[in-house]
Amino acid sequence: MTSPAVPAVDGARRLLAGSLGVIGLTELVELGERAAERGAEALRLLATGTGALAAAIELRNKGEVFLLVEGVALLIGIRPGEFPLPLAELLARSYRLGPFPALWAVEGLGHDYSHSYWNQGLVPRGLLTSPRTAALPAASLCMLNAGIGLSFADHLIGGLAPGAPAAEIRRVVAEIVGLCRDNARPGYLGAAYESLGLLTRLFHRGRVAAVDQALLAVAPEVRSYFWHGAGRALYFAPESFLPFSLWPAYAEACREAPDDMARRNAVAGLTWAAVLVNQRQPAVVSALLVEPHGERLARLGLEDAFVNGVASSIVMRCATTPEWSSIADFCRYRPPAAAAARLWDRLVGRPCDAARRVPYPELAAANRLGEVFHYREWR
Repeated sequence: MTSPAVPAVDGARRLLAGSLGVIGLTELVELGERAAERGAEALRLLATGTGALAAAIELRNKGEVFLLVEGVALLIGIRPGEFPLPLAELLARSYRLGPFPALWAVEGLGHDYSHSYWNQGLVPRGLLTSPRTAALPAASLCMLNAGIGLSFADHLIGGLAPGAPAAEIRRVVAEIVGLCRDNARPGYLGAAYESLGLLTRLFHRGRVAAVDQALLAVAPEVRSYFWHGAGRALYFAPESFLPFSLWPAYAEACREAPDDMARRNAVAGLTWAAVLVNQRQPAVVSALLVEPHGERLARLGLEDAFVNGVASSIVMRCATTPEWSSIADFCRYRPPAAAAARLWDRLVGRPCDAARRVPYPELAAANRLGEVFHYREWR
């Protein structure tokens, strides 16, 4: 009998194998740079007196979310080989896990629902557009669409042979884009697109540039979503599971992005993930990002992208778990120190309030919630 821990362990193995790969001279130099960045960040945060505790809580939250997505089958009782999956019932089980885990469990369910078709030798068609899924709860649609996009990228990018030529990568990327268009619910296509960046950067780091070039050729309108997903992946990358790695991930986003559009989306996606994962403890976001780095964000030209990530995370929570009290608690939080409170208000507090009042109701009414999966100016 399979051990209940196997899916989670397998997910951890995939994370390490896919992201680390073969370490060469360039990678060793990069790892040394990241270690130096983490060391400097550790000294900076330890000097505050609360930084070490905040870093420990952030790592715990991150691990919890990663295992929620990878291990959802165990949590909601999907039987091995079960087909077709009873999607409505499994969604109900996902939401019974509670408002915080539900968002991530639904993303994992979307992946597993799509993968159940691949496992039967079937190409997914009309997964969230057919009459059989028309009555799904609206709150589930953002992350279900993200989950099916994750499955398409997982199956097809993961199936590329080592050294695949550019023409083959373009063909596969075009197929993934086509599957997203055929299967994603109208208004949520951006959620499916974004997962291509998440999956590629997390498990196939060496293919990021090639996939980006393929998108330039076959679907340039998808690149903003791709880089938002790549930024989200940086939050869950193996090196980010080491202490004091949150701010160094921002440096990594800026290094990897090939242009300003990609950089803004990568920073927004990274912030989106960091805020969503730590929304239950706003003091963690303040201690690790806002207080030590708030002014630096402006100097680096990253403030708008950071604010977009914050606002998008609030829109996501309003769309998926609107009754959760922690949304309001996060928005109302103010650090005790006056200078930190001013920074928080500028970078987090006002964007949170604005997101609840304007973008969320407007996007929901217009059926365009998929737009929170890439950078856009909201203030």
